[in-house]
Amino acid sequence: MVLKTNMLERMITIFSLESVMTAISGKVDILTGAMDSYLSNSGNLRTLSIILMMLAIVLFLFLIAVLYVKSLSSFLRAEQNRRKEDEKQSKSFFESMDDDIDAAELEKIRQEELEKELERELEKAVAEKAAREEKEKAQAAQKKKQKEEEKILAVEEKMPELKKRMVARNDNVLDFDWKKGKLKDMENLPEPPDMPLQYQQSQKKLSELLGLIIDMLGRNVDDLKIAQTVMFRNMNQDSEENILQTIDAVKDFIALCINGKFTPLRGTKTLPDEEKALYNLAMGDSSPALSLLEALMDDHIDRAAVLPAGGKRDEMFAITSNYAVTFGTLAAVADVHLATGAFELAIELHPQNINAWNRIGDMYKLAENETQATKAYQNVLNLADGEMNQRQIANAEKMLSQYYYAQGDSLQAAKLHNSSKGYYDSIGINRRLDRQEVEIVEIIESHQQEELEETIGKILANQNLKQYSFA
Repeated sequence: MVLKTNMLERMITIFSLESVMTAISGKVDILTGAMDSYLSNSGNLRTLSIILMMLAIVLFLFLIAVLYVKSLSSFLRAEQNRRKEDEKQSKSFFESMDDDIDAAELEKIRQEELEKELERELEKAVAEKAAREEKEKAQAAQKKKQKEEEKILAVEEKMPELKKRMVARNDNVLDFDWKKGKLKDMENLPEPPDMPLQYQQSQKKLSELLGLIIDMLGRNVDDLKIAQTVMFRNMNQDSEENILQTIDAVKDFIALCINGKFTPLRGTKTLPDEEKALYNLAMGDSSPALSLLEALMDDHIDRAAVLPAGGKRDEMFAITSNYAVTFGTLAAVADVHLATGAFELAIELHPQNINAWNRIGDMYKLAENETQATKAYQNVLNLADGEMNQRQIANAEKMLSQYYYAQGDSLQAAKLHNSSKGYYDSIGINRRLDRQEVEIVEIIESHQQEELEETIGKILANQNLKQYSFA
């Protein structure tokens, strides 16, 4: 214990302030003296200067390094902050973009739904329109049927005996004695009451009468009576020859169908059925029939072209020329230009075809080409046989009489006119139908369309119609 106390006292003594200051002062005096002694030597002073300078350089470089590190650290912190800010902005942009995409997608869905709704409304409107049109058609058909029934009923009321005999037929073929203008075995029928003729106020174009021609052919009515009926319904809108030629063309087309002339062509071409062509022709559309005739003409021309001149080749060209006349006559009902081309082809194939010269004269006449028409009719008179070509001669004389009259040659015009009129009077084509005949035609027309398919079937099976007009 005493020992510890002594040591403590010694330490206090040693470390007392005065003694410490004294000790430090002594040490500084020693160091100062040493420095004075050292610096008194010039060599030592120079060495110290160098050391201080190097020390200053080191301190300067150290300062630069510190500043560089500090600036680099600041740059890195700024770059890090910028990246964080960019990431934040990018995140915000994509979040905004996602929101925009969601809105656009939603708008697209709404637009699609709207379009679907509009489509449904449109389909509904179209369906309603179709239903209305169908209903209107049905109503129109009903009204038409009702009118027809009323028309037939009126005829039945006015002519009970005639209607009874006509309805009672089993084969749909009326036995007409057209030369007398009466039905066979009906001479003893009482005269019908005096009533106005319905057809007097109804004029029909030739295209509208093709169905009547076909219907009457199916009833085995002779050609002249058919022509007389068509003239009456046409009210002289077309010439006698044009009507007679049209009847011949229809008969020739039927004959071609019955003789199977179109059947071999189906192996190389797509052609309409004969039944369809004849049905369309009866409805006033000759295009299917013309397609069949064109294919037949092309086939004959191709086969004839490879044959040596004369003989068989000329014979085939002459036959094809007749086909071209049939084609042109059916085409003339609706297209005079097409018909003219067909008749020109007929003449080119067979220059002695009198009928072709006759028909092309009619086409030139319709086109008001008086010069060409006159030449064509003059060729008819030069080439025609007085016995075999009476019709063609009568037509040429009639047309030439009009030409000479316009030229002031009344004498020649009158001569030709009288000659032509004498022929037409002899065949009775311009005789008006009597009342009984008018009523018969009225009944035929009232059932014409509803019986058309059956009529066409009977026509194509009728071997009496195999003969050609030009044979």
